Amino acid sequence: MPIIKDPRERAARASEKRHLLMRFLREELYTSPAVAAELLGVEARAARATVSALERDGLVKRHPIELGDGLSRFWVIGITPRGQSMAFDPATENVIDRSFEPARFSLVTLKHTMAVQRARIQAVNTGKVKQWVSGDRLAAVKKGIKKPDAVCLTTSGQRIAVEVERSVKSPKAYREVLSGHLTAMHQGKWGRVIWTCPDTTTRDRVQRLILGIKRLQIAGIDTRIDPSVHHTNLAFTTYDMFTDCLCLA
Repeated sequence: MPIIKDPRERAARASEKRHLLMRFLREELYTSPAVAAELLGVEARAARATVSALERDGLVKRHPIELGDGLSRFWVIGITPRGQSMAFDPATENVIDRSFEPARFSLVTLKHTMAVQRARIQAVNTGKVKQWVSGDRLAAVKKGIKKPDAVCLTTSGQRIAVEVERSVKSPKAYREVLSGHLTAMHQGKWGRVIWTCPDTTTRDRVQRLILGIKRLQIAGIDTRIDPSVHHTNLAFTTYDMFTDCLCLA
């Protein structure tokens, strides 16, 4: 990105970056420095300057995460209660009464969370997604329906569930997940499901396991899976092709 020489333009760009990161953290609660840089479209140094400015104002706080076993310290950027008070639009929104709590942080979910956040950034950057809601912010669903990693609303009005698969799960797990998605689509909660994976090997295994399921409970009814009906709105892709798949909506 070219250097901005005009002081007013620099100030405006800095304000834009702070606003963008705060709006992201409003919902995501925390992120990594690398994902923050990706979100802002800048290099790590410029992202650190934005984070430092927000930290000085008490809007975010950097938290060191000890990885153990002689590994280096990992940092996350979390929104503070004051940050939540400043991140919402009072004309149209209510404050989200949640902030990042290190005591509830889990290293087990860290890589998965970062992958979901990157999928969100990619989706929004296409210009064809007008809303993205992470799974933990979705309204409660009925028993038997697993919340997806996210649900996005496209500019064409399609609601799509997104599953970010970092690794292959058990056949039983996929039976439960597919049953929940087919039930949710039957109930009109979303119209498509996209599984996005880090590589083609993972994608192919996930696809084979899911499409190989023959019978399921759908909306409480034992149902024989008909590929021409039940597979129509299921898609499988890789991280680097996720937006191409998403834009087919």
